[in-house]
Amino acid sequence: TYGPPGALDVSLDGKFVFVAETFRQRSERTTRLDELQQGDTIRSLQFDGGHSAVVDSVRIGIQPQAIHLNPAGDLIAAITADAEHELTFVPVREGRFGQASSFGLGLEPSTGFIPLKATWVQWHPSGRYVGVNLVDRGQVAFYEVLRGEDGAVSAIRPWGNRIQTNKFPFVGRFSPDGRYYITSDVQWGIDTAGFYGVQEGILTTVRLADVGTTGDAARHTVPHIALGGWGAETIAFSPDGLFLVTSNLRGTGKPDGSRDWTEHASLSLYQLDSETGRLSPHGEWPLAGVLPQGLAFDRTGQKLFVGVNRYRNEEAPLGGAVEIWQITTDGRPALAPTSDRIRLPTGVHTIVAR
Repeated sequence: TYGPPGALDVSLDGKFVFVAETFRQRSERTTRLDELQQGDTIRSLQFDGGHSAVVDSVRIGIQPQAIHLNPAGDLIAAITADAEHELTFVPVREGRFGQASSFGLGLEPSTGFIPLKATWVQWHPSGRYVGVNLVDRGQVAFYEVLRGEDGAVSAIRPWGNRIQTNKFPFVGRFSPDGRYYITSDVQWGIDTAGFYGVQEGILTTVRLADVGTTGDAARHTVPHIALGGWGAETIAFSPDGLFLVTSNLRGTGKPDGSRDWTEHASLSLYQLDSETGRLSPHGEWPLAGVLPQGLAFDRTGQKLFVGVNRYRNEEAPLGGAVEIWQITTDGRPALAPTSDRIRLPTGVHTIVAR
């Protein structure tokens, strides 16, 4: 994949994995990213006894950026780079796909500072709405999803006002209670040094309108912003909604000799005030990995699975890993690594826990 850490999701029973193909498989002669052919497909894979098999596939629009399974487990939302199929919905049952329904967002032209339009889609916990991150204009839009008797999506309609975030809201998450939507605004753009030149991010809290409201009553607001980590491409809520963790790339992907190079990435911990939407930082901890992506809590909220793309200066056959961290709450909340990790091939990008 090439994009945000959201190109994969898992069925509620854990039997099927849904994978979006951002680019097609590389040929032996392909050596540059711009030589890859754009993908346009979601595949369903079934795992059995350590082996996987493709069960079904569906075309959804070019270069899908992110997919997300709804809370009921029967409808996938996808955001793509295809102007006619930006927001696509695919019914799914027992790993098999139904008829896809696609919608253009019909947005006015933006500034042109950012080449992508939308990078992220997430289902609201109610299953009635989706949030879409519009990175080219620093906004989030929310849509109500309408389904027919056959389960296919018949229409979408805006739910409330669009929200102005800070620059390049790459990813976002709804709080488990559905009251808030938090975006990680990474500050990228062609008007910064090397596109990724800003070493801080912003976390924007959106206070959502009540479920079921329409018209002027569906009013979303921004009650708070917080300073975020450097290159916080992944964020995750604890199951109780109390804590938010960000995984920060920092300068781990910079070439040797760059003044922006850093040896370590990092994890940051915040606490959400459910009444005000304020995010209070509790600290930042070094992470020994290059370009880490993927975060997920276990069901208890006590363990945190941390994706590591690869380790630096290590020759192990399996270059990546999922590290297992924990939140300690004796005194001030903090993140702490455990001795446990699962070694995986280089390129860990998305983590889903069921």
